[in-house]
Amino acid sequence: MANALLSSPVSIFALGGLGEVGKNTYCIENDKTLIIIDAGVRFPEEDLPGVDYVIPDYTHLRNNRSKIKALLITHGHEDHIGGIPFLIQNVYIPVIYAPRLAAALIKHKLEESHIKEQVKIVEYDENSEIKIDDFRVQFFQVTHSIPDSFGICIDTPEGRIVTTGDFKIDLTPIGPDINLGKMARLGTEGIDLLMSDSTNAEIEGYTPSERNVVSSINEIFSKATGRLII
Repeated sequence: MANALLSSPVSIFALGGLGEVGKNTYCIENDKTLIIIDAGVRFPEEDLPGVDYVIPDYTHLRNNRSKIKALLITHGHEDHIGGIPFLIQNVYIPVIYAPRLAAALIKHKLEESHIKEQVKIVEYDENSEIKIDDFRVQFFQVTHSIPDSFGICIDTPEGRIVTTGDFKIDLTPIGPDINLGKMARLGTEGIDLLMSDSTNAEIEGYTPSERNVVSSINEIFSKATGRLII
């Protein structure tokens, strides 16, 4: 009876997105389930002439394709959704869970890439809770330079995993506020592993609010002497 109650170990690993900007693709896996978080591309630099996109190595996913149950998307930037057309041509993704804006961008991207496979896309919001085999998934709103950005909390039999997604603490955002209350509650309940965005974390000071962009755009419009192309 005791053996029947034992849960299988949970592996957490990255196929891209660590020590680099782009190619964000993270996996949480046990003996019967594999969940992917984000599927991004990295844009090539000057040492890769003629290359349009850099994508992760999907070999492990192909070798474990029967365990893949879902792809979770944190937000709609290319370094988090740009790899989806390549991913679904390598393995079958039963369902993509994404915020509303990201879901719309993904649908457009799949049409643009002439993907013929039917892809099930389910929109989530902050109140959504998803059960994927032994994993329970919930979401919390964060602020970023694109609307509809979320962190993800995954409860597994081995403990709680939280990934923040990309975020900045913007107290005067354009759009919904970061839900510091829900983040604090999750922390009080206990988190076993936190995977946090760390871009520019070693630079001192504060990141300006996205609201500052509006005044800059207004200034450009008011001073423009000719045509503006956006």
